[in-house]
Amino acid sequence: MRRTGPFRIGGRHIRLPLFLPDGTMGVVRNLDAADLQAVGTEAVVVNTYHLMSTPGSEVLKSAGGLKRLMGFEGLVVSDSGGWQCFSLIHRAGSHGKITDAGVVFRLGGGKNKLFTPEISVRAQFDIGSDVLVCLDDFTDPAAGERRLRESVDRTTLWARKSRNVFDRILEERSESGGPRPLLLAVIQGGFDREARKRSAAELVELGFDGYGFGGYIVENGRINLDLSAYIAELIPRDKIGFALGFGRPWDIAALWEMGWEMFDCTLPTRDARHKRLYAFRNDPRGLSLAALKDPGSYEYLYLRREKHAKDFDPISRHCDCPACARYSRSYLFHLFDIGDGLALRLATLHNLRTYQLLIERLRTLGAASSSAGKRE
Repeated sequence: MRRTGPFRIGGRHIRLPLFLPDGTMGVVRNLDAADLQAVGTEAVVVNTYHLMSTPGSEVLKSAGGLKRLMGFEGLVVSDSGGWQCFSLIHRAGSHGKITDAGVVFRLGGGKNKLFTPEISVRAQFDIGSDVLVCLDDFTDPAAGERRLRESVDRTTLWARKSRNVFDRILEERSESGGPRPLLLAVIQGGFDREARKRSAAELVELGFDGYGFGGYIVENGRINLDLSAYIAELIPRDKIGFALGFGRPWDIAALWEMGWEMFDCTLPTRDARHKRLYAFRNDPRGLSLAALKDPGSYEYLYLRREKHAKDFDPISRHCDCPACARYSRSYLFHLFDIGDGLALRLATLHNLRTYQLLIERLRTLGAASSSAGKRE
């Protein structure tokens, strides 16, 4: 475990770990800012590339940043937008390429577009992000040694460019004040430990506020926990570890134990839209870390199943979200059955609150462990 106490982000003290629901386009689907506050959501992750496209950087700057536009008082973390650019290349086949300058892809009408590390960082400042992420060059799981080496080299090059423009922008706006955002770099190297070690060493030498693990570390549908722990150990103890894109509850608990402290994932909001709701089998406030890492500590309700039509229990007796406090499984089944939008809102509120209960329990366990260590 790395951090448990407050860490200064966005001008405020934030306790770690943090879970960031998906707010790609500046909205957590089906919820508004008051809903997020009601379930304890403290931060969201947004997509730089998509927000550059709409509403666009000019609108975001005129609004005073995304948080003002969406009325959200928590933290905004922006990913670099690189994944979306790479996806465009793959969809376009040969009509795109990755170069040391950046990502080139072809838009509709045959126009080429270049997305660079510098463009990404400037766009993230326009968004008004509290945490920015450098553009990185990730690899396919089956990539060979040459491609892995290229990925690590280019990720370091782009991180250096990102760092330089980040520092220049901070100098330009020094007179305007405001809290300094954090800048995170992404460790690449695939399943090759030596490549991961080199990537981490080069990025740490450049100096960032935190580090994420990039690329795929999933085998047969499961996270490679040994590799995850290895990468976590490459990150300095006073820096944040961002487990980009990972978010099954038991995985969060396991990764947190290794030292990863920030998590983002589309699972809770996406599953809510597909009538899949999460629940703890027992009160999470009393669960041990071993129990939180055990998939058996969680259950899933599939509200498409007819048996819930006459089930008047709350979604979970261990949850205090608006859906559980007032409504039954039967009512949510009915709302989904008639296609009313309230079903999506209530289901999403519940799943995000379940994740926040997990986060709160991990914080409590971390604080207890810290106190015990000090006494010793």
